[in-house]
Amino acid sequence: MLGGFRKFVRSKLGFALFVLLIISFGIFGFQDPFRGIMGGGFLQVGDRTIRPLDVDAGVNQAVDRIRQEEGRIIPPRDPEMRQIAQEVYQQELQQALILEYARKVGVKASPAAVTNLLTNRAPRFKDALGRINLEEIKVAAREQNQTVEQFQNDIRDSLTIGYMIGAVQAAPVTPEILTKPLLTYFGEQRTVSAARATPAAIPQPKEPTDEELKAWYEQNKQRFAQPERRRISVLTYSPEDFYDKVPVTDAQIKAEYDRRIQDFSSPQTREVAQFTGDRNALQTLVDTVKQGVAPEEAIKRSPGVTRADLTLKPGDLKDEQYDKFVFSIPLGQVTGPVQVEEAWYAVIVNKVTPGIPTPLEQVADGIRRGLQENEAKRMFNGSEETFYDMAGGVSLEEIGAQIGAPTILLPPVDSSGRNAKGQPSTLLEGRQDELRDLFGRTPGEIAGPIEGDGQRALMRLDEIVAPYTLSFEEAKAQARNIYLAQKIQETVEKMANDMVAAVKAGRPFEQAASASKMTVLGSFPIVRATSNQMDPLISEAIFGLKQGDTSMVKDSSGQPWVVKVDKVEQASEAMAAGLKTQIETQLSQWLLSDIQEVFLRGIQKEVPVKANDAAIQAYFDRLTATEGQ
Repeated sequence: MLGGFRKFVRSKLGFALFVLLIISFGIFGFQDPFRGIMGGGFLQVGDRTIRPLDVDAGVNQAVDRIRQEEGRIIPPRDPEMRQIAQEVYQQELQQALILEYARKVGVKASPAAVTNLLTNRAPRFKDALGRINLEEIKVAAREQNQTVEQFQNDIRDSLTIGYMIGAVQAAPVTPEILTKPLLTYFGEQRTVSAARATPAAIPQPKEPTDEELKAWYEQNKQRFAQPERRRISVLTYSPEDFYDKVPVTDAQIKAEYDRRIQDFSSPQTREVAQFTGDRNALQTLVDTVKQGVAPEEAIKRSPGVTRADLTLKPGDLKDEQYDKFVFSIPLGQVTGPVQVEEAWYAVIVNKVTPGIPTPLEQVADGIRRGLQENEAKRMFNGSEETFYDMAGGVSLEEIGAQIGAPTILLPPVDSSGRNAKGQPSTLLEGRQDELRDLFGRTPGEIAGPIEGDGQRALMRLDEIVAPYTLSFEEAKAQARNIYLAQKIQETVEKMANDMVAAVKAGRPFEQAASASKMTVLGSFPIVRATSNQMDPLISEAIFGLKQGDTSMVKDSSGQPWVVKVDKVEQASEAMAAGLKTQIETQLSQWLLSDIQEVFLRGIQKEVPVKANDAAIQAYFDRLTATEGQ
């Protein structure tokens, strides 16, 4: 049901509307939608019926999309399956509400609107002459498991919903009573003097003795605590693992080169006669030439037709469809009339000059790689059944030997996939769900199969490495680095605090900075609305100070700054004008959200909804029921 509309659901506009629908149901109390239908029904929205099969279709699409885009396979009876089904159910309910309300108020896209969309906004459904390609529409309908009529009705429903959304989204005028206080707040400007220590000005701390370092280690031993980790083996393979199993002969390369010679050649050139005029005159010209009359004589018999002789390469013609059309015409054949925007043309190809081919030796390696890639993909796809049949039944090493892929033993990793040095494992990147699964297993158990991005994988938990604390000897090098960094930080903070004290004692900012070996960064304005252009912790601290205040603040990396607020005022008129526009736009969006919520509340009162509690509950329970229930 509404397969085409589901594409709209995944758009930003559709998503935003459905979020509002869900919110409004929760806030305003959707009036008990799960009661009222008796018997075998599922959900009735006005005159529209939603069946379990409709939800099944949406669930299957969502699960397949997750498999393709995220490489995850959601097994039957998994809790996530129930969550997906609930989301699809809500979508079916919401789209039915909007369409039923549109029917009630007499809003419906016309057949002409559907035709216009297919011809002007969906190139897939146009042929070389710019006409609707009925065969392609039939193919698209079959892909959705629909009839052509159902496919067209889906498009009409999508357009109808677009009309409804467009009406709701008429932007309201933002009153000044709302913009003025926000403009005052966000338009506040502060002129600030700032200073910080440069690395060259910071004295380097002396090297600690073993006794000092060990004493520091004992006080900070918790820094060297290691979390529980897992030692994991991974068997992963892709089509590239089959490349060395694909021998390619010189004869195969030559045959492929000859077959695709145009791909390895410069563009062909065509000399064409292009005739322009109204459709009837061009049709007369075409018919006359097809009867054996020379084009020069035929044009005399076709008043209003003009001729232009062109020498073209692919892409020279502005209209892409017309360009492809011209380069598809056989040599010497008159073709047309064909419409391009407002003009009509007929064309004769008088000469075709083939492109110059690149020598075989220059492209042979690329052809070899392409042939290997195609065959390797075929072999990879062909190994799927063997891989899945063996997964879980034998060891990773045996599966690897059968497929020809190695089993890789990873260093122990924590729950984020990082080893003891803090380095992430590339083989575990993007596999957080599987990693989480392994952390809940016992040694010897296997997670997977995992499939996605042209790869298949199995992961085995080999060992649980208990948490422990690095000994002093193990942590000595790391402890030294942390110790020295801490001493440097203490020195810099003292420099900054000394400067702050000097400024507060009455010393000029620049002199105080020089005495503390701090570098003055200058004096600059900062506006609250654009304060995110600098470090957020620094800007937050600046707007927490009063005029004349001086303070040490730390940036996001923990480095100390000294800042002094020299002046507090409102931003310039030019800045305020731009800010006013931004504020009005944001407020307009907030007001529009309120209007949409009111609209959605109205739909709930205008469209009757009846649902069969028992049937719906049984449907969702079935998704997570264990086998045999």
